[in-house]
Order: sequence, then structure tokens, then C-alpha cells
Amino acid sequence: MNERQRAILRILKKNFVYASVFGLSLLFFLYKGFIYLIIGSYIPIVLISTIVILIILSSRKSEKSFKRIISIWVTLLVVWSSVRLLFSLINQFLKPIPESHVSEQLGISGLILSLLFLSGAIYLWIYKKRIFEN
Repeated sequence: MNERQRAILRILKKNFVYASVFGLSLLFFLYKGFIYLIIGSYIPIVLISTIVILIILSSRKSEKSFKRIISIWVTLLVVWSSVRLLFSLINQFLKPIPESHVSEQLGISGLILSLLFLSGAIYLWIYKKRIFEN
């Protein structure tokens, strides 16, 4: 671990809530990636692994590149949760899909999960500048 990574780690230790939201969002998608890998789809684990590798490599380079990768991650979270919310609303009010897997993903629990991720992404976006001030 180089000095830049130690500095980023110190910043994240000082801001425990921010680090927790960031870490939990990554862990959730790693978990989902492994679940989908077990059922035969390798694309989700490849995507989240790519993000994790980019986070590690950017932390080695500079704090600015680390902030940029966080911005990309937050943007992906906002897009993912917004699309899920849109599909959930369409499923609830316009044309319900009877398939159980889709209903489970787009039901009330899926709606709550999407709202949690959207609020977490907004939190990460708002506080990114305050936490990583130069």
C-alpha cells in the first residue's frame, strides 16, 4: 500500500458513514455478482470486478482519480436504481408482469431497495466534495 492509498484510507476512516455507504454498495453488487455466477451468468461479476479493480488502481494513482471513479460508481448507482424504480412503477400501475422472479425484483421490496440505493448514491455524490477536499 503506497502513501496515496494510506491517505485515502485515512480520509475514509475519518468519514465512517461515507465509507460504510460506499463499501456496502460495492459489497451488495459483489454478492449479487456471485449469486448470478452460481446460476450461470458471469456478466454481473465481470462488471463489478472491473469497478473494484478501477477503484484499487485509481487509489494508487491519485486522490483525484479516486474521486473520479467514485463519481462513475455513483452515476451507475443512480442509473441502476432509477431504471429499477421506473420498471417497478410500470409494473405496479401499467402492466403487471406475472412471472414470479420479475414480480419479486419489481415488487415492494425491490422498490424499497431501489430507493435505498438512490438515496445512498445521492449521499455519496453530495458529500464527495466535502470529504475529499484538497
